[in-house]
Amino acid sequence: MKTALIILLLSAAFAQADMVIVQKVDASGQSGEMTMKISGNKIRADISPEVSTITDAASGEVTTLNHAQKSYMVFSAGSARAMMEQMKKVMQQSGSEPSASPAPPKATGKTDKINGCNAAEYTFTNGAMTATYWISTDFPNAKAVTDALSKFQKGSLADMTRAFAPDLSAFPGVPVKTEVDMDGQKIVTEIISATEQPVDPSQYQVPAAYTQIKMPVLPQP
Repeated sequence: MKTALIILLLSAAFAQADMVIVQKVDASGQSGEMTMKISGNKIRADISPEVSTITDAASGEVTTLNHAQKSYMVFSAGSARAMMEQMKKVMQQSGSEPSASPAPPKATGKTDKINGCNAAEYTFTNGAMTATYWISTDFPNAKAVTDALSKFQKGSLADMTRAFAPDLSAFPGVPVKTEVDMDGQKIVTEIISATEQPVDPSQYQVPAAYTQIKMPVLPQP
């Protein structure tokens, strides 16, 4: 659950025309791919073969699909805020609570080439989270990508995203690679492809055979 949450916080949602984005994800030594399908305010993220999320960026509602169990769970924007408050309490107790006004990302002056794109390195720290971003200004269709990234940050799980990650508008380009360490858990994401193509509307609907389950009661810290 924690790994999936961090991946969601790092996820790049690309709006405007329908778009499909494939990212390579390495979480605690386990590698895989995450595919995102975006159409307007609807965002589907296939985090793994077992788990997908469907997000309404306008309302902040997130539906989690468990394909093995053929079940789904709905997180309202209010539920996300409640989760964030619980996380803050836990972090306060451990002394790792994120700052409401962290220092902006800092350019290190280092550069690299990520999947053929030139990228500049930036670092960011907030509470228990440290991150390195490789930002590219020559990524194909860069403006649409960066506009969509900002849209995602203001929509799905926005309260939780803002509590940890920097404002994406602070970057001059596309984060083609991100490396995050949070409480000793390392997550690396890298954009493999981003292509404009039609997405079937059914991708943003819960399959008829799936059964809704209730959200678990959040434990008190």
